[in-house]
Amino acid sequence: MVKAPAGALTGGGRQRRGPARAVRATALLLVAACAPLPADGPVSRRSGGIVEELPLPAMKTPAGRAAPAPGRSNSSIAADFLDLSFALENGRQLPVLTRFETPVTIRLTGMTPGAVTERDLDGLLARLRAEAGIDITRTGPAAPANITVEFVPQRIMRRAVPRAACFVAPNIDSWRDYLRPTARPGWAAMTSREKLAIFIPGDAAPQEIRDCLHVEIAQALGPVNDLYRLTDSVFNDDNFHTVLTGFDMVVLRAYYDPALRSGMRRDAVAARLPAILARINPAGRSAPTPPR
Repeated sequence: MVKAPAGALTGGGRQRRGPARAVRATALLLVAACAPLPADGPVSRRSGGIVEELPLPAMKTPAGRAAPAPGRSNSSIAADFLDLSFALENGRQLPVLTRFETPVTIRLTGMTPGAVTERDLDGLLARLRAEAGIDITRTGPAAPANITVEFVPQRIMRRAVPRAACFVAPNIDSWRDYLRPTARPGWAAMTSREKLAIFIPGDAAPQEIRDCLHVEIAQALGPVNDLYRLTDSVFNDDNFHTVLTGFDMVVLRAYYDPALRSGMRRDAVAARLPAILARINPAGRSAPTPPR
């Protein structure tokens, strides 16, 4: 069980994992193990990533080139959208859809790793604007922001949340707030999103930092659940993908479609999804539906 200050655990979470598997000849072993989650623990990123300090590889989706569209039917995407959006990773159900209802701002604070991380973030934000249609911009570290990405030393993060490699928590904007033992609404009590904080070890390997940026920002904006059946998505703890895929962009574009809004219940969202997906992903009308 993840251990953290009282009131600090605020959502389902992805944990540090352990059995090891080889990733390539020049890399060390990668640790991966599933752990039980607390009732409302942090939405956390897996610890997968090369632990040796290797040069940061090029992004799989170069700037200016959209990820390929998902190669499956809109009905399949709709079912996954609902399961991702109305539950936490520990199985707890969420009563309503929540999202940002205003243009989103994001900032980097703490022991920021440097220019490479900033370039990765700017590239990701450009993709979110172009492929998901989300109005999101980066602000300076001292400016107020809807999403704060704070880089914290690994040893300090592990004292509070030993099994989380990185995670997102609602209704706060700093590590200090996360550690403060005050009651805050968790994911299940939210009716919309106004501010969230993402915590990433600033001294982690570069690939792990990139991995965390992509998944935690996606979860800060959209679904906070993970599904092991999704082999075409970052919303999966099995490390199939480390950058947002075409499926992920379709889900996020649907999440911020004008036909949806914060506070809608699952049946209301389900009723509107077919028309939304037909409009934003026309190829999905004739694509195959894979078995679940």
